[in-house]
Amino acid sequence: MELILLTGAFLGAIALSFDIALAMILASAVLLLVTGAVPLHLIAEKAVSQISLFPLLAIPGFIVAGELMNLTGLTQALGEVARALVGRWRGGMGIATILACMIFGGMTGSGLAETVAIGTLMIPMLARHGYPKAFSAAMVASGGSLGPIIPPSIPMVIYASIAPTVSVAALFVGGVIPGILIGLSFMVVVWLRSRKLLASGSTEAEGIGPVGKVFVRALPAVMVPVIILYGMLAGFVTVTEASILAATYVFLYGLFTRTIGWKSLFHAASNTAVATGLFGFIIAAAGPFSFFLALYQAPEAVGQLLLAMSGGNTDVLMVGLTIILLILGCLVEATSLVIILAPILAGTATVAGIDQLHMALVSIVALMIGLFTPPVGTNLFAVVGISGEPIEKVSREISPFALVSGLVVLALALMPRLVTWLPRIVMN
Repeated sequence: MELILLTGAFLGAIALSFDIALAMILASAVLLLVTGAVPLHLIAEKAVSQISLFPLLAIPGFIVAGELMNLTGLTQALGEVARALVGRWRGGMGIATILACMIFGGMTGSGLAETVAIGTLMIPMLARHGYPKAFSAAMVASGGSLGPIIPPSIPMVIYASIAPTVSVAALFVGGVIPGILIGLSFMVVVWLRSRKLLASGSTEAEGIGPVGKVFVRALPAVMVPVIILYGMLAGFVTVTEASILAATYVFLYGLFTRTIGWKSLFHAASNTAVATGLFGFIIAAAGPFSFFLALYQAPEAVGQLLLAMSGGNTDVLMVGLTIILLILGCLVEATSLVIILAPILAGTATVAGIDQLHMALVSIVALMIGLFTPPVGTNLFAVVGISGEPIEKVSREISPFALVSGLVVLALALMPRLVTWLPRIVMN
Protein backbone atom coordinates (compact mmCIF):
# COMPACT_ATOMS: atom_id res chain seq x y z
CA MET A 1 0.00 0.00 0.00
CA GLU A 2 2.78 2.44 0.95
CA LEU A 3 4.70 1.73 -2.26
CA ILE A 4 1.58 2.32 -4.35
CA LEU A 5 1.02 5.65 -2.57
CA LEU A 6 4.65 6.70 -3.01
CA THR A 7 4.88 5.82 -6.71
CA GLY A 8 1.38 7.11 -7.39
CA ALA A 9 2.18 10.52 -5.89
CA PHE A 10 5.47 10.65 -7.79
CA LEU A 11 3.93 9.75 -11.16
CA GLY A 12 1.02 12.12 -10.53
CA ALA A 13 3.42 14.99 -9.90
CA ILE A 14 5.34 14.13 -13.09
CA ALA A 15 2.07 14.08 -15.03
CA LEU A 16 1.34 17.57 -13.68
CA SER A 17 4.69 18.73 -15.13
CA PHE A 18 6.48 19.03 -11.80
CA ASP A 19 10.26 19.01 -11.96
CA ILE A 20 11.51 15.52 -11.15
CA ALA A 21 13.27 16.67 -7.96
CA LEU A 22 10.13 18.39 -6.69
CA ALA A 23 8.10 15.30 -7.61
CA MET A 24 10.33 13.13 -5.39
CA ILE A 25 10.05 15.55 -2.47
CA LEU A 26 6.27 15.81 -2.90
CA ALA A 27 5.86 12.02 -3.04
CA SER A 28 7.91 11.58 0.14
CA ALA A 29 5.92 14.30 1.93
CA VAL A 30 2.58 12.79 0.87
CA LEU A 31 3.62 9.38 2.17
CA LEU A 32 4.67 10.82 5.53
CA LEU A 33 1.55 12.94 5.93
CA VAL A 34 -0.81 10.09 5.06
CA THR A 35 0.86 7.22 6.91
CA GLY A 36 2.73 9.04 9.68
CA ALA A 37 5.26 6.20 9.56
CA VAL A 38 8.20 8.41 10.54
CA PRO A 39 8.59 12.08 11.58
CA LEU A 40 8.18 14.70 8.85
CA HIS A 41 11.61 16.19 9.50
CA LEU A 42 13.07 12.94 8.16
CA ILE A 43 12.77 14.44 4.65
CA ALA A 44 15.30 17.13 5.51
CA GLU A 45 17.58 14.71 7.36
CA LYS A 46 17.70 12.22 4.49
CA ALA A 47 18.20 15.00 1.92
CA VAL A 48 21.18 16.38 3.84
CA SER A 49 22.74 12.96 4.41
CA GLN A 50 22.38 12.09 0.73
CA ILE A 51 24.17 15.23 -0.44
CA SER A 52 26.89 14.88 2.21
CA LEU A 53 28.53 11.89 0.53
CA PHE A 54 32.22 12.67 -0.01
CA PRO A 55 32.54 11.21 -3.56
CA LEU A 56 29.93 13.70 -4.81
CA LEU A 57 32.52 16.46 -4.40
CA ALA A 58 34.04 15.08 -7.60
CA ILE A 59 31.14 16.57 -9.58
CA PRO A 60 32.17 20.25 -9.28
CA GLY A 61 35.80 19.19 -9.76
CA PHE A 62 35.13 17.58 -13.14
CA ILE A 63 32.81 20.39 -14.23
CA VAL A 64 35.29 23.16 -13.45
CA ALA A 65 38.08 21.17 -15.15
CA GLY A 66 35.99 21.11 -18.34
CA GLU A 67 35.17 24.81 -18.07
CA LEU A 68 38.86 25.70 -17.65
CA MET A 69 39.84 23.48 -20.57
CA ASN A 70 37.52 25.49 -22.80
CA LEU A 71 39.04 28.75 -21.57
CA THR A 72 42.65 27.63 -22.03
CA GLY A 73 42.15 26.33 -25.57
CA LEU A 74 42.84 22.72 -24.61
CA THR A 75 39.48 21.68 -26.08
CA GLN A 76 40.46 23.18 -29.43
CA ALA A 77 43.79 21.35 -29.26
CA LEU A 78 41.94 18.06 -28.89
CA GLY A 79 39.85 18.88 -31.96
CA GLU A 80 43.03 19.54 -33.93
CA VAL A 81 44.47 16.18 -32.88
CA ALA A 82 41.33 14.43 -34.07
CA ARG A 83 41.46 16.29 -37.39
CA ALA A 84 45.14 15.47 -37.87
CA LEU A 85 44.52 11.76 -37.27
CA VAL A 86 41.48 11.18 -39.50
CA GLY A 87 40.57 14.49 -41.14
CA ARG A 88 42.44 13.94 -44.41
CA TRP A 89 39.94 11.52 -45.92
CA ARG A 90 36.48 12.03 -47.30
CA GLY A 91 34.18 12.08 -44.29
CA GLY A 92 37.23 12.52 -42.09
CA MET A 93 36.03 15.77 -40.52
CA GLY A 94 32.89 14.04 -39.32
CA ILE A 95 34.85 11.11 -37.95
CA ALA A 96 37.24 13.59 -36.33
CA THR A 97 34.25 15.16 -34.58
CA ILE A 98 33.29 11.82 -33.03
CA LEU A 99 36.93 11.16 -32.13
CA ALA A 100 37.17 14.58 -30.47
CA CYS A 101 34.06 13.74 -28.46
CA MET A 102 35.64 10.46 -27.36
CA ILE A 103 38.85 12.20 -26.30
CA PHE A 104 37.02 15.04 -24.57
CA GLY A 105 34.83 12.45 -22.85
CA GLY A 106 37.93 11.44 -20.91
CA MET A 107 38.19 14.94 -19.44
CA THR A 108 34.93 16.16 -17.91
CA GLY A 109 32.34 13.39 -17.50
CA SER A 110 29.49 15.72 -18.49
CA GLY A 111 27.56 15.15 -21.71
CA LEU A 112 26.14 18.66 -21.94
CA ALA A 113 29.49 20.36 -21.29
CA GLU A 114 31.11 18.22 -23.98
CA THR A 115 28.32 18.92 -26.47
CA VAL A 116 28.56 22.68 -26.02
CA ALA A 117 32.37 22.72 -26.15
CA ILE A 118 32.74 20.48 -29.20
CA GLY A 119 29.66 21.88 -30.93
CA THR A 120 30.81 25.48 -30.70
CA LEU A 121 34.15 24.47 -32.20
CA MET A 122 33.19 21.85 -34.80
CA ILE A 123 29.75 22.73 -36.20
CA PRO A 124 30.96 25.93 -37.98
CA MET A 125 34.07 24.08 -39.18
CA LEU A 126 31.99 21.20 -40.54
CA ALA A 127 29.71 23.66 -42.35
CA ARG A 128 32.73 25.19 -44.11
CA HIS A 129 33.64 21.75 -45.43
CA GLY A 130 30.20 21.08 -46.92
CA TYR A 131 28.50 19.15 -44.11
CA PRO A 132 24.78 19.95 -43.72
CA LYS A 133 24.24 21.74 -40.41
CA ALA A 134 21.52 19.34 -39.27
CA PHE A 135 23.84 16.36 -39.79
CA SER A 136 26.71 18.17 -38.05
CA ALA A 137 24.46 18.95 -35.08
CA ALA A 138 23.34 15.31 -34.90
CA MET A 139 26.98 14.15 -34.86
CA VAL A 140 27.88 16.46 -31.99
CA ALA A 141 24.74 15.66 -29.96
CA SER A 142 25.34 11.93 -30.34
CA GLY A 143 29.06 12.18 -29.67
CA GLY A 144 28.35 14.26 -26.57
CA SER A 145 26.70 11.23 -24.96
CA LEU A 146 30.16 9.63 -24.78
CA GLY A 147 31.19 12.12 -22.08
CA PRO A 148 29.32 10.29 -19.27
CA ILE A 149 30.30 6.85 -20.64
CA ILE A 150 34.05 7.20 -21.21
CA PRO A 151 35.73 7.89 -17.84
CA PRO A 152 35.56 10.06 -15.88
CA SER A 153 31.77 10.10 -15.61
CA ILE A 154 29.52 12.15 -13.35
CA PRO A 155 26.60 9.64 -13.58
CA MET A 156 28.97 6.85 -12.54
CA VAL A 157 30.06 8.85 -9.50
CA ILE A 158 26.39 9.39 -8.60
CA TYR A 159 25.46 5.73 -9.12
CA ALA A 160 28.32 4.45 -6.96
CA SER A 161 27.45 6.99 -4.24
CA ILE A 162 23.75 6.12 -4.09
CA ALA A 163 24.11 2.35 -4.64
CA PRO A 164 27.57 1.49 -3.24
CA THR A 165 27.55 -2.07 -4.60
CA VAL A 166 30.29 -1.14 -7.09
CA SER A 167 33.31 1.14 -6.86
CA VAL A 168 33.74 4.31 -8.90
CA ALA A 169 37.12 3.09 -10.15
CA ALA A 170 35.61 -0.17 -11.47
CA LEU A 171 32.84 1.78 -13.22
CA PHE A 172 35.36 4.15 -14.77
CA VAL A 173 37.47 1.32 -16.18
CA GLY A 174 34.37 -0.58 -17.27
CA GLY A 175 33.13 2.41 -19.28
CA VAL A 176 36.14 2.34 -21.63
CA ILE A 177 35.08 -0.54 -23.90
CA PRO A 178 31.39 0.49 -24.17
CA GLY A 179 32.49 4.04 -24.97
CA ILE A 180 34.87 2.86 -27.69
CA LEU A 181 32.26 0.52 -29.21
CA ILE A 182 29.60 3.22 -29.36
CA GLY A 183 32.13 5.74 -30.70
CA LEU A 184 33.15 3.32 -33.47
CA SER A 185 29.50 2.67 -34.35
CA PHE A 186 28.96 6.45 -34.64
CA MET A 187 32.01 6.67 -36.95
CA VAL A 188 30.49 4.02 -39.23
CA VAL A 189 27.27 6.04 -39.45
CA VAL A 190 29.24 9.21 -40.22
CA TRP A 191 31.30 7.47 -42.91
CA LEU A 192 28.23 6.02 -44.63
CA ARG A 193 26.28 9.29 -44.49
CA SER A 194 29.30 11.32 -45.65
CA ARG A 195 29.63 9.20 -48.79
CA LYS A 196 26.09 10.22 -49.69
CA LEU A 197 26.16 13.85 -48.56
CA LEU A 198 29.61 15.02 -49.67
CA ALA A 199 30.92 15.40 -53.19
CA SER A 200 33.57 12.86 -54.19
CA GLY A 201 36.14 15.57 -54.87
CA SER A 202 35.69 17.41 -51.59
CA THR A 203 38.78 17.92 -49.45
CA GLU A 204 38.81 18.25 -45.69
CA ALA A 205 42.53 18.56 -45.14
CA GLU A 206 42.99 22.33 -45.21
CA GLY A 207 44.79 23.78 -42.22
CA ILE A 208 45.89 20.41 -40.85
CA GLY A 209 49.54 20.32 -39.84
CA PRO A 210 51.81 17.31 -39.31
CA VAL A 211 50.40 14.86 -36.81
CA GLY A 212 53.51 15.00 -34.62
CA LYS A 213 53.43 18.78 -34.20
CA VAL A 214 49.69 18.82 -33.56
CA PHE A 215 50.03 16.09 -30.93
CA VAL A 216 52.85 17.94 -29.16
CA ARG A 217 50.65 21.06 -28.95
CA ALA A 218 47.84 18.95 -27.51
CA LEU A 219 50.02 17.06 -25.01
CA PRO A 220 48.96 19.26 -22.05
CA ALA A 221 45.33 18.34 -22.79
CA VAL A 222 46.09 14.63 -23.10
CA MET A 223 47.64 14.74 -19.62
CA VAL A 224 44.25 15.43 -18.00
CA PRO A 225 42.78 11.89 -18.33
CA VAL A 226 46.21 10.44 -17.53
CA ILE A 227 46.22 12.35 -14.23
CA ILE A 228 42.68 11.24 -13.40
CA LEU A 229 42.85 7.55 -14.31
CA TYR A 230 46.45 6.82 -13.36
CA GLY A 231 46.06 8.61 -10.04
CA MET A 232 42.95 6.61 -9.16
CA LEU A 233 44.05 3.20 -10.42
CA ALA A 234 47.48 3.52 -8.83
CA GLY A 235 45.82 4.28 -5.52
CA PHE A 236 47.37 7.73 -5.12
CA VAL A 237 44.06 9.64 -5.04
CA THR A 238 40.32 9.10 -4.64
CA VAL A 239 37.88 10.11 -7.35
CA THR A 240 37.24 13.42 -5.57
CA GLU A 241 40.93 14.18 -5.20
CA ALA A 242 41.50 13.19 -8.85
CA SER A 243 38.89 15.69 -10.04
CA ILE A 244 40.40 18.52 -7.98
CA LEU A 245 43.91 17.56 -9.10
CA ALA A 246 42.82 17.70 -12.76
CA ALA A 247 41.13 21.08 -12.28
CA THR A 248 44.22 22.44 -10.48
CA TYR A 249 46.47 21.21 -13.28
CA VAL A 250 44.37 22.95 -15.96
CA PHE A 251 44.22 26.12 -13.83
CA LEU A 252 48.01 26.22 -13.41
CA TYR A 253 48.42 25.60 -17.15
CA GLY A 254 46.11 28.53 -17.82
CA LEU A 255 48.13 30.79 -15.52
CA PHE A 256 51.39 29.70 -17.12
CA THR A 257 50.11 30.32 -20.66
CA ARG A 258 48.18 33.45 -19.59
CA THR A 259 44.97 32.14 -21.13
CA ILE A 260 42.94 32.58 -17.93
CA GLY A 261 41.97 35.97 -16.53
CA TRP A 262 39.95 36.92 -13.47
CA LYS A 263 36.84 37.61 -15.53
CA SER A 264 36.96 34.27 -17.35
CA LEU A 265 37.78 32.48 -14.08
CA PHE A 266 34.70 34.01 -12.44
CA HIS A 267 32.60 32.91 -15.44
CA ALA A 268 33.88 29.33 -15.12
CA ALA A 269 33.24 29.33 -11.36
CA SER A 270 29.67 30.63 -11.77
CA ASN A 271 28.88 28.02 -14.45
CA THR A 272 30.26 25.32 -12.18
CA ALA A 273 28.20 26.56 -9.24
CA VAL A 274 24.98 26.55 -11.26
CA ALA A 275 25.59 23.06 -12.68
CA THR A 276 26.60 21.68 -9.27
CA GLY A 277 23.52 23.23 -7.69
CA LEU A 278 21.26 21.52 -10.21
CA PHE A 279 22.90 18.13 -9.61
CA GLY A 280 22.89 18.70 -5.87
CA PHE A 281 19.21 19.55 -5.65
CA ILE A 282 18.19 16.42 -7.56
CA ILE A 283 20.49 14.21 -5.47
CA ALA A 284 19.20 15.73 -2.22
CA ALA A 285 15.59 15.21 -3.30
CA ALA A 286 16.37 11.57 -4.02
CA GLY A 287 17.52 11.03 -0.41
CA PRO A 288 14.12 10.61 1.29
CA PHE A 289 12.60 9.06 -1.85
CA SER A 290 15.30 6.35 -1.99
CA PHE A 291 14.99 5.82 1.76
CA PHE A 292 11.29 4.97 1.44
CA LEU A 293 11.93 2.72 -1.55
CA ALA A 294 14.43 0.79 0.56
CA LEU A 295 12.22 0.87 3.67
CA TYR A 296 9.36 -0.83 1.83
CA GLN A 297 11.75 -3.15 -0.05
CA ALA A 298 10.94 -1.81 -3.51
CA PRO A 299 14.30 -2.88 -5.06
CA GLU A 300 13.76 -6.48 -4.01
CA ALA A 301 10.11 -6.45 -5.10
CA VAL A 302 11.00 -5.06 -8.53
CA GLY A 303 13.79 -7.60 -8.87
CA GLN A 304 11.48 -10.50 -8.02
CA LEU A 305 8.85 -9.19 -10.46
CA LEU A 306 11.33 -8.83 -13.33
CA LEU A 307 12.86 -12.23 -12.61
CA ALA A 308 9.42 -13.84 -12.64
CA MET A 309 8.48 -12.08 -15.90
CA SER A 310 11.69 -13.30 -17.53
CA GLY A 311 11.10 -16.89 -16.44
CA GLY A 312 14.30 -16.88 -14.41
CA ASN A 313 16.42 -16.27 -17.52
CA THR A 314 18.89 -13.48 -16.74
CA ASP A 315 19.59 -12.79 -20.44
CA VAL A 316 15.90 -12.15 -21.06
CA LEU A 317 15.77 -10.00 -17.93
CA MET A 318 18.76 -7.89 -19.02
CA VAL A 319 17.42 -7.38 -22.56
CA GLY A 320 13.95 -6.45 -21.27
CA LEU A 321 15.38 -4.11 -18.65
CA THR A 322 17.69 -2.50 -21.22
CA ILE A 323 14.78 -1.81 -23.57
CA ILE A 324 12.81 -0.26 -20.69
CA LEU A 325 15.78 1.95 -19.78
CA LEU A 326 16.24 3.04 -23.40
CA ILE A 327 12.59 4.11 -23.51
CA LEU A 328 12.74 5.84 -20.12
CA GLY A 329 15.90 7.70 -21.20
CA CYS A 330 13.93 9.23 -24.06
CA LEU A 331 11.20 10.48 -21.71
CA VAL A 332 13.00 11.59 -18.53
CA GLU A 333 16.30 13.45 -17.99
CA ALA A 334 19.05 10.83 -17.85
CA THR A 335 20.93 11.87 -14.69
CA SER A 336 17.69 12.07 -12.72
CA LEU A 337 16.90 8.51 -13.75
CA VAL A 338 20.31 7.32 -12.55
CA ILE A 339 19.60 8.86 -9.15
CA ILE A 340 16.13 7.33 -8.89
CA LEU A 341 16.86 3.91 -10.33
CA ALA A 342 20.32 3.15 -8.88
CA PRO A 343 19.04 1.40 -5.71
CA ILE A 344 16.35 -0.46 -7.68
CA LEU A 345 18.83 -1.67 -10.30
CA ALA A 346 21.31 -2.76 -7.61
CA GLY A 347 18.51 -4.63 -5.79
CA THR A 348 17.39 -6.30 -9.01
CA ALA A 349 20.95 -7.47 -9.69
CA THR A 350 21.16 -8.96 -6.19
CA VAL A 351 17.86 -10.84 -6.51
CA ALA A 352 18.61 -12.14 -10.03
CA GLY A 353 22.25 -13.01 -9.37
CA ILE A 354 23.55 -10.59 -12.01
CA ASP A 355 27.01 -9.06 -11.69
CA GLN A 356 26.56 -5.64 -10.05
CA LEU A 357 29.17 -4.05 -12.33
CA HIS A 358 27.44 -5.44 -15.43
CA MET A 359 24.05 -4.13 -14.28
CA ALA A 360 25.41 -0.70 -13.39
CA LEU A 361 27.32 -0.12 -16.63
CA VAL A 362 24.62 -1.40 -18.99
CA SER A 363 22.03 0.72 -17.18
CA ILE A 364 24.13 3.89 -17.25
CA VAL A 365 25.04 3.47 -20.92
CA ALA A 366 21.40 2.81 -21.86
CA LEU A 367 20.21 5.91 -20.02
CA MET A 368 22.91 8.12 -21.53
CA ILE A 369 21.55 7.48 -25.02
CA GLY A 370 18.58 9.56 -23.90
CA LEU A 371 20.89 12.59 -23.80
CA PHE A 372 20.58 13.05 -27.56
CA THR A 373 17.16 11.59 -28.37
CA PRO A 374 13.90 13.56 -28.45
CA PRO A 375 11.81 14.73 -26.71
CA VAL A 376 13.92 15.63 -23.63
CA GLY A 377 17.53 15.11 -24.78
CA THR A 378 19.63 17.92 -23.32
CA ASN A 379 22.35 17.46 -25.95
CA LEU A 380 19.74 17.74 -28.69
CA PHE A 381 18.49 21.10 -27.44
CA ALA A 382 22.06 22.35 -27.02
CA VAL A 383 23.04 21.63 -30.64
CA VAL A 384 19.77 23.09 -31.94
CA GLY A 385 20.71 26.34 -30.21
CA ILE A 386 24.29 26.25 -31.55
CA SER A 387 23.43 25.30 -35.14
CA GLY A 388 20.17 27.23 -35.52
CA GLU A 389 18.62 24.22 -37.28
CA PRO A 390 15.01 23.11 -36.59
CA ILE A 391 14.77 20.34 -34.00
CA GLU A 392 12.80 18.17 -36.45
CA LYS A 393 15.65 18.12 -39.00
CA VAL A 394 18.27 17.38 -36.35
CA SER A 395 16.10 14.62 -34.84
CA ARG A 396 15.82 12.89 -38.24
CA GLU A 397 19.60 12.90 -38.60
CA ILE A 398 19.97 11.54 -35.05
CA SER A 399 17.88 8.43 -35.81
CA PRO A 400 20.73 6.24 -37.19
CA PHE A 401 23.00 7.22 -34.26
CA ALA A 402 20.28 6.22 -31.80
CA LEU A 403 19.74 2.92 -33.64
CA VAL A 404 23.39 1.79 -33.65
CA SER A 405 23.99 2.86 -30.05
CA GLY A 406 20.87 0.95 -28.96
CA LEU A 407 22.17 -2.17 -30.69
CA VAL A 408 25.53 -1.80 -28.94
CA VAL A 409 23.82 -1.53 -25.54
CA LEU A 410 21.79 -4.68 -26.22
CA ALA A 411 25.04 -6.45 -27.11
CA LEU A 412 26.53 -5.26 -23.80
CA ALA A 413 23.48 -6.61 -21.98
CA LEU A 414 23.90 -10.05 -23.53
CA MET A 415 27.71 -10.22 -23.25
CA PRO A 416 28.78 -9.29 -19.70
CA ARG A 417 32.48 -9.77 -20.46
CA LEU A 418 32.43 -6.68 -22.68
CA VAL A 419 31.99 -4.56 -19.56
CA THR A 420 33.52 -6.73 -16.82
CA TRP A 421 36.67 -8.07 -18.50
CA LEU A 422 38.77 -4.90 -18.42
CA PRO A 423 37.88 -3.85 -14.83
CA ARG A 424 38.75 -7.30 -13.52
CA ILE A 425 42.15 -7.21 -15.21
CA VAL A 426 42.99 -3.64 -14.23
CA MET A 427 41.57 -3.74 -10.69
CA ASN A 428 43.38 -6.99 -9.93
